[in-house]
Amino acid sequence: MGIFAQHHAIMHHASMNESMPSRRRWLAALLPAALGACAQPQGLAGGVSRSARAYAEYQRTFAVSGAHFRYHPYGGQGRAWTMQMERLWQGLRHDMRVGYMVKNLRSGAVLAEQQADRFFFGSSMPKPAISAMLLEKRQGRLSHEEFMHVVRVCDKSENSSWMALHARLHPQDEVNFLWKYRLPQVSVLGNQLTPRFIAEFYERCYNHRLDHGTWLLLEAMRRDQYGFGRLYLPAHIAYAGGKTGNYGEWDHESLFFEDRGTPYAIVVFTRGHVSPGKMNLPLGALMGGLYRAHVG
Repeated sequence: MGIFAQHHAIMHHASMNESMPSRRRWLAALLPAALGACAQPQGLAGGVSRSARAYAEYQRTFAVSGAHFRYHPYGGQGRAWTMQMERLWQGLRHDMRVGYMVKNLRSGAVLAEQQADRFFFGSSMPKPAISAMLLEKRQGRLSHEEFMHVVRVCDKSENSSWMALHARLHPQDEVNFLWKYRLPQVSVLGNQLTPRFIAEFYERCYNHRLDHGTWLLLEAMRRDQYGFGRLYLPAHIAYAGGKTGNYGEWDHESLFFEDRGTPYAIVVFTRGHVSPGKMNLPLGALMGGLYRAHVG
């Protein structure tokens, strides 16, 4: 079993049992990955080890804190790709109001990009990264209240929880976080982000290359209740997560997901009322079109 299949198996086991954590279930979930690591090349074994450490931290922090997820994870919605969607996609794919990146999270290869280093007002997009920064600052140990703030900003993008997390951080925390994990230089606290930053952040989370909180963040983002990006992903994609952001002229969508055993990220940022009235069709067309052109 490869590292990513092992990772998915542990995550699936965790999702099935998240409401009643126990040491027995934890060991049962962890043992196959630990044994499998013995037979893996060094790089793959390292990935399994990172995943196991992330799950162990999740079990001894979030799972015993009394905090809980409020929704179930879900994957691609499999909506039909109509001629209307194709026309929307073709009309927007080279629009200079749009920045995007498609990345293979296993190899690190960038499959497509446009204005990926352009700064956009992030709307709600920085909320998972702000959560990650607090988890880093506290070495994974948050209070029950703080863990629930993380859940709330990831599943329903609640602004009161965003402000509560934001208030616990200082500019130097962001400097330290971006430098330590070699992330693009943006302003997470100032809400000035790029498509590349979000794609790189998802890569660090998915591969457990942050020291703290990756298991929690991935599981929380799998429960995003807006998820326009999932609408036109095929229904066979069971593992997906991400973040939606919209405010004024700014409308953004992002996903990490597994397709036939390979993990990807698709990130779309827009300005200039690409999705007027908060319509989901233009964002769905961009996400679905990028998937069809570069992944599916």
